[in-house]
Amino acid sequence: MIYAILSILVSFIIAFGRQISVFGKIESGLWFFSKFEKKRLVFTLFSVVSGIISVTVYSIETTTAVLLSLSLVFLLFSYFFDMRYFFPEINKVTRTNAENVDIDENTKIIGLTLNKSSVAYPLNEAVIPRHIIIDKIDDKQILISYCALCQSALAFDTMVGNRELFFRVAGVWRRNMIIYDTKTYSLWQQATGECIYGALKGRQLELLSGENMTWGEWKTKHLKTEFAIECKEARKGYLSREKMNKLINKATYNIIVPGFTDLSDLPERETVFGIQYNGISRAYPKSLLKEMKNFEDNYAGKVLQLKYNQSADYLYAEEKNNSNKIIVEKHWWLGWKEFHPHTEIWEK
Repeated sequence: MIYAILSILVSFIIAFGRQISVFGKIESGLWFFSKFEKKRLVFTLFSVVSGIISVTVYSIETTTAVLLSLSLVFLLFSYFFDMRYFFPEINKVTRTNAENVDIDENTKIIGLTLNKSSVAYPLNEAVIPRHIIIDKIDDKQILISYCALCQSALAFDTMVGNRELFFRVAGVWRRNMIIYDTKTYSLWQQATGECIYGALKGRQLELLSGENMTWGEWKTKHLKTEFAIECKEARKGYLSREKMNKLINKATYNIIVPGFTDLSDLPERETVFGIQYNGISRAYPKSLLKEMKNFEDNYAGKVLQLKYNQSADYLYAEEKNNSNKIIVEKHWWLGWKEFHPHTEIWEK
């Protein structure tokens, strides 16, 4: 009996260790996310061996049979609940010039400009259902990432020190997606680009100025832009992109993952535009920007010029004196506040 109990205990831990850690806010549980496939294999072997010993050494009783059956169910669940097949990363992108693209100008995209090259990636068709796109712009490898739980599409440089990293979806932590790199299996927080577990803990991905807007607005701003017309996954997922989008829309409006900050200042799913500048973090609620066009805001003596484009649903920001562009992030309030606990909320 003891080996049957050991078998079900081990299988339960590997099947639900990640989920228990997330909903129980157990930071040490991040261990389960790093090198999960290898740890799952070790736990599986241990569970199976314990089950075989239980069957061969002791007589099979009804209780033992039930325990071993549940062990098998838990193990199968751990293999099914694999992020690689829920969100297979996109690692091959085919692009074409804007004049060759015939799509609705209201198509939502995340656009990125490096040096003189601009590329737009469609959100619903590629970024959202697969969560990760790895691409190269002017020989620089970049990461386009999306977190469904906080509705944030962000772009990062994948170079850390002298290492060019490749990423996959690991799971969720603190109301936000976590990803891992395939070289060190360290875990990275999507909302901040910070490594939170593993060999590279404390290192930082450089946030790039990914702009969330419509294709029409982006094309107007960047006349020579390219568009990602085809994005291929590294492997097939459980669901098509269309079905995954439907599942994401249902799940994200019904699930709140625990975090470490109070969200009472704004509705949890209020869309905010977030800016970090001159030591200040500030959130601009979309609901307050509807009637705004051009306005200014003071950041500890430094002034930013801001412009809200309602049709493109995008907030532009630049320094007043030198027109340097400021990165503007777009999140649900629950995602922005979680990682900017001292953020200010802009008021008219």
